[in-house]
Amino acid sequence: ASELSTRLAVDAAGLGMWDYDPRSGRLAWDLRCKAMFGLPADAAVDLEVFLSGCHPDDRERMRAVVAAVVQADRPQVFEDAYRTVAPDGTERWVSSRGQTVFEDGVCARFIGVLRDISDEKREEQALRGVNETLGRRVEERTEERDRIWQLSQDLLAVVGFDGRLRSVNPAWTRLLGHDEAALLGRSYRELLHDSDGWHRAVRQLRAGVPVQRFDDRLRCTNGLYRWISWTAVPAGELFYAIGRDVTDQRAAAQALEARNRELAQQIAERERVEDTLRQMQRLEAVGQLTSGVAHDFNNLLTVILGNITFVERDLEAADLDGRLRQRLATMRTAADRGATLTSQLLAFSRRQRLEPKPVDLNETVASMRSLLQSTMGGSVRIETVLKPDLWPALVDPTQIELIILNLAINARDAMEVGGSLTVETRNVQLREPFDQAESPSPGEYVMMSVSDTGVGMSEEVLAKAFEPFFTTKDVGKGSGLGLAQVYGFARQSGGGVRIRTQVGEGTSVEVYLPRAAAQDSPARRSASDVVEMHAPLLTRRILLVDDDSAVRDVTASMLADVGYRVVTAGSGAAALDLLERSDDFDLLLVDYAMPGMSGAETAAEARRRRPELPVLFITGFADLAALKDVGDERIVQKPFRDGELAMKVRCALGGHQNGPRRAAVITLDRHRG
Repeated sequence: ASELSTRLAVDAAGLGMWDYDPRSGRLAWDLRCKAMFGLPADAAVDLEVFLSGCHPDDRERMRAVVAAVVQADRPQVFEDAYRTVAPDGTERWVSSRGQTVFEDGVCARFIGVLRDISDEKREEQALRGVNETLGRRVEERTEERDRIWQLSQDLLAVVGFDGRLRSVNPAWTRLLGHDEAALLGRSYRELLHDSDGWHRAVRQLRAGVPVQRFDDRLRCTNGLYRWISWTAVPAGELFYAIGRDVTDQRAAAQALEARNRELAQQIAERERVEDTLRQMQRLEAVGQLTSGVAHDFNNLLTVILGNITFVERDLEAADLDGRLRQRLATMRTAADRGATLTSQLLAFSRRQRLEPKPVDLNETVASMRSLLQSTMGGSVRIETVLKPDLWPALVDPTQIELIILNLAINARDAMEVGGSLTVETRNVQLREPFDQAESPSPGEYVMMSVSDTGVGMSEEVLAKAFEPFFTTKDVGKGSGLGLAQVYGFARQSGGGVRIRTQVGEGTSVEVYLPRAAAQDSPARRSASDVVEMHAPLLTRRILLVDDDSAVRDVTASMLADVGYRVVTAGSGAAALDLLERSDDFDLLLVDYAMPGMSGAETAAEARRRRPELPVLFITGFADLAALKDVGDERIVQKPFRDGELAMKVRCALGGHQNGPRRAAVITLDRHRG
């Protein structure tokens, strides 16, 4: 629409448009520009073609003007008049107006318009003769003055200070359509669109001071208005005025201004997209690092936590020294922190598997109030501002609780002593994107914010707030993944994050989460959703397949400890051989990243041979692509916590208590292949 408006305005004004790129040397002319230089429509143009078309007396001056404008250190506005010489020898006067556009401190474009002012130059020369004649003989009307009066394209008028027109030239009829006889004696103000400029000019003329220029709009007989630029000099009780029609020039200037605004908006949008791209590249870099580390790290933690569990049980049975138990508890805490750090890395890099469901954030925040209070301590006052009729948010229920707790801990650390923490929810409909790259796109969101009265962030800290491993805390007191994890979760969920902060006044972190569909309602767990847990039967046999002997031994011991019989194999081929020779297995656990036959291939072959086998996945790294079609109830994350492995094994076997003893548990650990 802007381009069409610009083109219509330029066409209406009879202007030619040009566009010069000083970096590439490209010069683009439209047909009117070429016509003013006497060139055919298909002629190729560049800067030298332009300069060679200038009059020899003006050529070097125009070369210097162009060089000065494009080499300036800030945007320039250019306006000049010069002569052109067509190939057939025809000379024209043209007026050129343009403006430079800068990108990153360098002139990127020099654009403008061209207007043929040959007639105006001739009229200007004639008008100078009129002024000289009026100066010499005020009352004498010579033949020359009459001819200029009759032929001038400018409006000439003699006006009294009472506003009445005493004399007008024929240009009033040609330009505005008003009959000369009808105008005489009529008040000039009747033709004005507004009279503010007129009153100021009259006050100046009454004081005996000539008016160099004032613009106003005069009404034509067709009801339209035209812009007239006036010059006037006082003479007793009258003043003489010369008015030039500048409607086309103003239209061209407005068109050029609109084009510049459009270019500025395009540049701003490109910068915003580039900021977003840089942020996504940082995410991808950490994601690639995480995917290589998470598999082996979680395998190590599985072995460590599993063996700690066994040692704790043995110590309790032997009733040994409590100091040894305390040391084991410290080891478990450290291992749990390692598992949490891996989870944060996966969340930040958007490689953690999410199970989005409609969630009532008001209910989530209310249920966490006690936990938040115990986490923050008694010196911090906690307030909640929960909007009634809040839309359901489409998020992973477990992860959103971790996000709230994460933000609350950050807020606590930002407040030295005491302070106030506010958790707020509300519905938000964004029509325009924010200026931050981490902000969400336009749409409907459920916004959850955590605000504190702490020290706030400086502009330098705010610019790095979402970068991985950036922290302002002392060494050992923060991983630098808090806000990075929040951002990764929000982006993966389909939303975004925005930070409002002021040094010395506090910080508010706003998390925008997508609104769930209208037909969805927040899920609530009922008794019917809980699978009945039967005691494990010693007749249940599990085939465990893993090329990592340490992980295989710990997993087998944990399953044997709750009453299952476990048979182990070190490869997929060996597992299939055991399944072929015996149909007495109830569960199959298989490592995904085994050499030779992978876990996925082993699982596919097992299902081909026994289609009725159910499948349960255990993984140390939740590969989103590999597990996109697998339900959460069929996945167990490593390292195992709070009996989750035993619980999900029981769930998998629960539906087959009375049927054939055939089921499958498949372990997915993506690292190689």
